[in-house]
Amino acid sequence: MKFYAEVHKTKKNKERYRITYTTDGKAFRHVDGFGETPAGPGDRLFMDTLPVQNTDGAIELLGRGVKVYYLRRLTLIEKVRREHKLPKSSSGDIKALMSIEEWWFRRVTEDFLVLRRMILDHRSLMKTHQELLNKYKALSEAEKETLKPAISSIEKQMEEMARMIAEEAGKRYPAYNRLVDGLGVRGNI
Repeated sequence: MKFYAEVHKTKKNKERYRITYTTDGKAFRHVDGFGETPAGPGDRLFMDTLPVQNTDGAIELLGRGVKVYYLRRLTLIEKVRREHKLPKSSSGDIKALMSIEEWWFRRVTEDFLVLRRMILDHRSLMKTHQELLNKYKALSEAEKETLKPAISSIEKQMEEMARMIAEEAGKRYPAYNRLVDGLGVRGNI
């Protein structure tokens, strides 16, 4: 069975996500997490987006034997919605999803989801590091001394996260180890 889902932020709490799903485009149901969907072994779930906050729920679905897909290009929803004159709502977005060819969706694996979450954490650290460096450049010499420990701490966290990503990639993707060994860059992180 095919499930189609639209993931959106809740109105009350913009940090939480709500999932609206359907199998037929007529009856729509709402859940707070992917684990609450009734999809089972052999079912396929197509969704518009997969926020990092929903990674554990998606991994739970994969563990139940559900094939999980997310849309590669979100702009397609608006285009299809306009073409089919669908309302700008969860049900309209889901009906648009149902009209999009399957090759526009990317199938995810647990390996991909775990590494994606770790990489997003690393990117967040990098962004914070860059912001601190920009502030550092604008300060006087005396003020710079107060920011140095914070920058150093973020750099250590980035190195540790990079090491963890490399270890996890090595466990989950054998080709990663062949590439690192072939390039002779093992241990340089």
